[in-house]
This record gives sequence, C-alpha cells and structure tokens, in this order.
Amino acid sequence: MPNLYGFFLIIVIAVLGSTPAKGAKSEVEIANEKSAKVFRSKVQPLLNAHCYRCHNEETQEADLRLDNLSLNMVTGPAGETWHDVLNNLNLGEMPPEDEPELSERDRKTIVDWLSQEMRRAIEVRRSTGGNVVLRRLTRYEYNNTMRDLLGIDLDYAAELPPDSKSVDGFENNGTTLGMSPLQFEYYLQTARMALSKVIVSGAKPEVFHQISEETEKASKKTGPTSNRIDSSAKFVMQLDEFPREGEVRIRVRAHAEVPVGDGFPRMQVGIGLVSDVFSPEESLKQIFDVTAGSDDPQVYDFFGRIEDFPLPGKNPKFPGIKVKVRNIYKEPGTAVKVKPVKKDKKDKSKDEVSSEPPMPLTEPVIVIESVEFEGPYLKSWPPVAHRNILFDSLNSANELVYTEEVLHRFMQRAYRRPVASEEVDPLIRFFKQVRQSSPTFEHAIRETLAMVLISPDFLYLVEPKESSKKKQALTEHELASRLSYFLWSTMPDEQLFELANHGELSNPKVLEQQVQRMIADPKSWNFVQNFTSQWLNLSGLERIAINPEYYPDFDNRLKNDMRLETQHFFAHLLKQDLSCLNLLDSDFTLLNHRLAKHYGMSGPRTSEFELVKLQAANHRGGLLTQGSTLLINSTGEDSHPIKRGVWLLERVLDDPAPPPPPDVPSLDENEVDLTKLPVKQQLEIHREKSACNSCHRGIDPWGIPFENYDAVGLWRTEVLRVLNRKTEIKIPVETDSVLPSGDKISGLESLKEYLLENEKDRFSEAVVRKLMAYGLGRSVEFTDQATVNLLTKRFQQNDYRLKDLIVDIVQSEPFTIK
Repeated sequence: MPNLYGFFLIIVIAVLGSTPAKGAKSEVEIANEKSAKVFRSKVQPLLNAHCYRCHNEETQEADLRLDNLSLNMVTGPAGETWHDVLNNLNLGEMPPEDEPELSERDRKTIVDWLSQEMRRAIEVRRSTGGNVVLRRLTRYEYNNTMRDLLGIDLDYAAELPPDSKSVDGFENNGTTLGMSPLQFEYYLQTARMALSKVIVSGAKPEVFHQISEETEKASKKTGPTSNRIDSSAKFVMQLDEFPREGEVRIRVRAHAEVPVGDGFPRMQVGIGLVSDVFSPEESLKQIFDVTAGSDDPQVYDFFGRIEDFPLPGKNPKFPGIKVKVRNIYKEPGTAVKVKPVKKDKKDKSKDEVSSEPPMPLTEPVIVIESVEFEGPYLKSWPPVAHRNILFDSLNSANELVYTEEVLHRFMQRAYRRPVASEEVDPLIRFFKQVRQSSPTFEHAIRETLAMVLISPDFLYLVEPKESSKKKQALTEHELASRLSYFLWSTMPDEQLFELANHGELSNPKVLEQQVQRMIADPKSWNFVQNFTSQWLNLSGLERIAINPEYYPDFDNRLKNDMRLETQHFFAHLLKQDLSCLNLLDSDFTLLNHRLAKHYGMSGPRTSEFELVKLQAANHRGGLLTQGSTLLINSTGEDSHPIKRGVWLLERVLDDPAPPPPPDVPSLDENEVDLTKLPVKQQLEIHREKSACNSCHRGIDPWGIPFENYDAVGLWRTEVLRVLNRKTEIKIPVETDSVLPSGDKISGLESLKEYLLENEKDRFSEAVVRKLMAYGLGRSVEFTDQATVNLLTKRFQQNDYRLKDLIVDIVQSEPFTIK
C-alpha cells in the first residue's frame, strides 16, 4: 500500500504541472502604503506618548521594543509581537498602572488599527493569488459522485475522516482538503467494496419473498404489537429466510385514523435481529406520512441494502431477522397512556396481540393491512448498474479489446473529461497482470476499475495550467465540472458532457440556460443543503444539548425540522426567484406540522414543508427568527446574546467580530446580584471592564434585540430564573440597545427594519462573497474585490435575486479562469 500511495503522489505532481502564479503584488503594496499612512498619522503619535519611553532602544521593559517594530505582519516575527500588544491593550495591561492611562478614544484608535492589520495579514497569508487550488472532493461530493458514477446508493464516505472548515466556514475550500496515506487506503477499500456490489458474476441469486397480514404476537422481547399502531405499539414480521446481500424492498399497505385537527402519522420501518435481549436494529432511510383513509389504503415502498442492517451469525437459537413497522408521530416514550384491559387471572398466555385502543382516538394511528418483504430486489439480471459499466459490445469475446472499451468509457465519466489512449494503456497492462490470478473476468475488471477510482483525476477537481500563461480559461470540461460541483455537489450529467464535447458550454447564453436548468433540477437540493449548512453554521444544531429541566417537552427531532425550515426557505427564494432581502425579513416561512406546533402556529398536517403566511402575532419572519439560528446561538438552557450578535455580524453581514483576548474574565452567573438582572444589564456590567469593552461594545448591541426568543426559539416577554436552586423569580426581558452607529433599536422587529434600511449594502456584498467562496472552492481575496463590487451592484439592480447572482458568478472571470 505505501508504494501505491507514493505512485498516487507522483500522479498528483504530474497532474498539477506548474505551481499557480502568485497573487497580484501591487494590490498588497497599495494596502501596505495605506496602512503605513494611517499608522504614521494616527497610531504612532499615541505610541510615542504612551509606549516608546519604556519600549525603546535603551529601555526594553518585558524584553519588548516598539519604536522600530516592523509593520510587516505577514512575514517575519513582527506579527506575533503586534498580536501580543493587541492582547495586552484589550486586557488593560498596557500602559501599566503607574503610567498615564489611555483614553477610550485613543485605545480604540490603536486597537482598531491593529485588529484590521491582523485580519489583513491573515488574509494575505492564506491568499492563493486568485487561483483555485487543486481541490479534493469533499466527503459529500465524493459520496454523490460515486453514487452517480456507479449507479447504486451506498454510504461511500462512511470510513472517511471529516473535512475541515476554512475560515469562511466552508468545507469545499481547497486549502483545507488534504490527503493522508490512511485516507488513501480508505478510498481504495471503498472502491473495491463498491465495485464488488456493482459488478456481479454467476447466476441470478435466489429471491426471498414473504407477506404477512397479521403482526407477530406480543412478548416480553418484542413489546406491544398490533396491526393498529400508535406510538407505543409496532407491527412485527419475522423472517427465517432472507438474503445476505443486495437491495431489498419492504412494501407496506396501510391507512391512517386521525383525531380531528391532528397531524398525519409517520411510518418508519426497521430491520433487526431476533434475540431474547435488546436487539440491534437499523431503520430504512425512507419515512412516509400516512395520509390514506380506510376507504383508499395506499402502498408505501421502502428500499435498503440488507448488508447495512444487523444480521444473525451462526447461533442456531436466533436464526432470523425481524421487520418492524413503527408510528413515529411522537418520539418514543411520549405515547398517550391507555389503561390496559384487565385479563382473566386464569389466562396464563403471555403471547397476545395487544387490544385495540379505546375510542375516541387520542393520537394518530396507522392501520397495517399487509407487509411484504422481497430480497434481493432485482428488476433484471445482471442489474442495470452492472450493465452500464459492462455494456453489450461486439468485442465482448475479446477480453483485451473489450476491457479497453470499458476502461475508456468508464474513465471519461470518472475523470469528467476526454481520455487519451496513453492514459488507458497503463491500466490495460495492470488488467493483464491481475487477470492471471483472477478466477473470472469480473474479478479482474473490478480491481482495474478500482485503480481509476483512486486516481487524482477522479478524487480531485484537476485543472492543470501552462506555466507560460498567468491567466488561462477553463477548458469546456473543467467548466462543466466546476459548475456541476457548485450547483449539484456531484459530477456533470450527460447534457453538460455533451455541451462540453461540442465546445458550447462557455457560450454565456448557454451557460445561463444551464444554470436555470440545474437550479430547477432536484439535484440542486444538494447545493441548498451544503451551502446553507456551511454558510449559516446549521451543523451547530447537533452540538447544542437541550437541557430537559428547562424544556421537558422539547422533541429532539425538532432540530432537524429547524434546519429544514431554513433550507426550504432558502430554496423557495432561489426557485421562485424572490428577493434575497426576505432573508432579513419576510411575511412567510415554510413549516411542517411538528415545527408549526412548536411555534404555536396552525399549519400543515404532514411532515412536508409548506408555505405559511405569517401574522404579526407570530413574531416570525426571515432568518433571524427561525428556530435554527436561535437554537444554534444559545446555551441549550437560555438565549446567548453574544453568540447571536457574533453570528449576525459574521454570517449575515460578513463582518466577523475580533476573537476574544486570552484569559478574559467571564460573568459569574452564580452571583445572586447578577442573576436578578436582565441580560442587558449584566452585559453592561461586563463592559465596564476595559478588557471586555473594546470587543463587546461592537457585539452586544446586535445580540440584545434577540432576547425575546429563548434557547429553543420561542417568543417570551420574561425570563424565569432560579436563585440558590430554590427560589424562582421572573425577570422582564429588555431588548433596547444602541448600535455602534448610534441608532437606537427596540427589539428584533426594530433591528430587522434597521438592517433593511441601513445595511443592504453590507448584506448584499456578504451574500456575494459567501456564494463566490463556495462556488470557487477558495476564499475571496484582495484580487477579487473589483469583481465583488461589480457582482454586488448587479445583485442589487436585479432586486437581490439569487438566480441572477449565480448566473453572474459563473460567468465572471474568477469562475471561468484557472
């Protein structure tokens, strides 16, 4: 394996060719000159008055000399020294107590200049000079590409390590996507596993088929069972014979009985072991709302691969598996308690089907009419995925000629570009070598194709450059790939391939048509999911643990509903061509039954997300009032105005707050005096400390208006506090604040009005920069500012429509050059 990894690295170097050209030096020089001018006119006089006397050539307190410290914070040691100076200023340790104190205005002048220069130095250090670096596919891009290339849906990325995030929050940034020898081995292992399932050999396997119209009887092992399943009972079918590999289909015929005004029940199917203890079980991916009535039962099809589920070993005591159908309208353990029917004491039977629940209905019920299992589920033999790779050919009888045909077609799709014969030749030689020890042709071709799937041409978005040219246009196929991974997070489809083959994709009109087509395609949901999750930090939902003592009725499934509300809201703006200003405030949102109920609103009866018009009494509208953003920026017990303010600045306005200096004291939440105060007043006390004031004066005013929303995103006008773990008091919510601009804000509605009136420029540029960073797979840099300005202006002129912005981005120079 190490030799194979070395071979892999050699190929990477060969594919890369020359190194990218360095960034435009003049941009950096201009910025340096501006910075030096500000330093000489505003900062240096203050340092001379307060610092140089103790930190000069003759006197160097704390081994620090400032009077000749270089302003170059990009290279050399000066950057670290200036960073220490910034921290000491923030902590109030400079100047020392026996020296004249800096006024707040003078301290702000020095701190603001240093903070800006530190940020600029970080940007320059990570700059690629406007070039998109060789970029490995992310885990999700790799998974989607393997699925679309091979034709079967598996979890291909299960063994791969998580991808790191860039400073912009994106996982698809080429500078963060490395490759280790161990990771390379996982790619090879995954390729071999996948091809063993796609390319089959031998006769058609035996198909196992079973239908059950009645559930297995209840027992201590299974718990309550019934054909009428609420959130406590389930339908169980036992299979003594079943396949060990391949896709299976479970077909359920059912209808629902629903109390008036309640939502429809949701059906989930799991497969698990038979045992006399707790049985391992996994659920199939599909979940269905059962909306059919008793007069028109419906059939619901569930699909999965049997090897993904727990299967019994050689223990003859428990030879089978069980298919279990559940009603997950409520979380497990939240079922309505129904008084059990008393049994005759003489009745010793332990295995009985539970009695039907008494009327009237207390919760939605699924009535199961039949459950059918079929596996492996085969529409043809060999399967379609097999025949797409090992296709019919007149040369099938000649293994070498046929192998060359197979490899050529497979490599073109895997590499996402035309393939020359000299690229196929090494793999033909490899096939000849492994064929000698392979029992069948299928075994040998699997191993050969696995080599294609570990090539950098497959694992990376490869865009080689000629060293003689600074700017080179993408080839048609490179443009197709960049576009496809931007909007679909997967490989190009046949239409993109064909346009690239004919040299038509780079035509601006054709490119615009393809963007429109791709956004309308269901695969654009990949873009919506990945972009919004990374831009808005929606993955943070899973990192917040909700304290059940504060929110005993919180259903953890709401976290996923909250994430989906934000994503469906963004998708609606995109596909309906609506103004992006709706992200700041809107008179609608998209909800499902469970989330609408959580918000205290009437809405859909199913788990599907539907458009819901908002009223003022709902206290909703735009991103800032959605459960996802409110929960992410909480403690799981209460709101967190600092987190909410930082999130708004960083994610919505692209103006990240400076990181806190080390060892900053925090508020002692156990102090009784503080506990009795509203959060706004607690933060005012916190800002009295000079170490905290410089940062918090620019953050707190943005977060305080969110205080009407608790940790789980519900509206409130007062906060319940517990003193000494005994006494409960209610504190009125205070949401008034004064922004750094001097504008007075009263609550979140007022803040949204301010953003729409005063921050549209910052917001629109933030959206442009975030979309560009995601689409390019790199951070937006100094050299991109002219493009950013142009795109922002066009975005505003086009009424902030996302479709138009995406078209402009993919037609811009940064997107179409290497």
